[in-house]
Amino acid sequence: MSLNMSSRDSKRSHREFNTSSKRRNHSEFSSLKKKNDAFNGQHKGEETVVILYYKPKGVITSHSNQDSVSLNNLQPQEQDGRITVYQDVMSMKGFINAENLNKSFSQVTGIHSKFHAIGRLDVDTTGLLLLTNDGGLVHHVTNPNSATALDQGKIVKVYDALIMGYHTLDPELETSTKLLQLSKGVDIGKKYGGMTLPPNELQVLNHPSSKTTLVRIAISEGKNRQVRRMFHAIGSGVIQLHRRQVGNIDLDMLAMGSEDQVAEGSWRLLTKKEIMNGLNWKVRPLVDAKKQTSKSNSNNRKSGNKRRRR
Repeated sequence: MSLNMSSRDSKRSHREFNTSSKRRNHSEFSSLKKKNDAFNGQHKGEETVVILYYKPKGVITSHSNQDSVSLNNLQPQEQDGRITVYQDVMSMKGFINAENLNKSFSQVTGIHSKFHAIGRLDVDTTGLLLLTNDGGLVHHVTNPNSATALDQGKIVKVYDALIMGYHTLDPELETSTKLLQLSKGVDIGKKYGGMTLPPNELQVLNHPSSKTTLVRIAISEGKNRQVRRMFHAIGSGVIQLHRRQVGNIDLDMLAMGSEDQVAEGSWRLLTKKEIMNGLNWKVRPLVDAKKQTSKSNSNNRKSGNKRRRR
């Protein structure tokens, strides 16, 4: 009798434990889901935001310090002490709007989630870097094989490169051989994407010395470290690399009419009109964009199932 009672009590306790455990797990899952939605750019009321940033040398384009998106911990966490572009921007030190200096990054930008660089710049490269919370825009600008490939030709990236050697573009001079080769596209190695397209623009700006050449080059592809690898392919190393422009967005837009030289680390928000005219992209509500994408994918799966049944 006592054994049967003990058995019933044990079963009841087991059921109560399972119910309690399920409720707790569901609560934890819901809480985690909300955090993940915010982390992935799906914060309620958030829309496309683009930051125009002047990246200094030595600042890295990495998410290693932005994994928890915390404004309370902006100290360098890399072993060598370098900060990331995300930390630099979120610190508000370079924000060029005196009226909002007392506001936080989230208050100024409306970004409460993770944001991304539109095309990375390596640690030694300086210049224009765009940051956004809209993953679709990143894909639109950086992926030549995307559905927006027709627009890709308009979204060029312009660089000034100080390279080794004395080079010209005069076909009658022997010093033009390497750059003329570059103008037709070069093989940067199968591992890095193989043959490149011809540059959209290639010109010699000047010769700082008898052993160096300052070149302006514009490309519409987005291969990893492509400009450096293109010059390496013709046997000329890059001493300094500076990005001036992406699409119709350039560093001069940071000056906002001022004649003062823009300091490295400076940044500001682009307007909706600038995003549209400069990147051929319309500002959109990100939550709605995700729902539309999910619905489209669901419809595609359904239509695919129907075709298989036939």
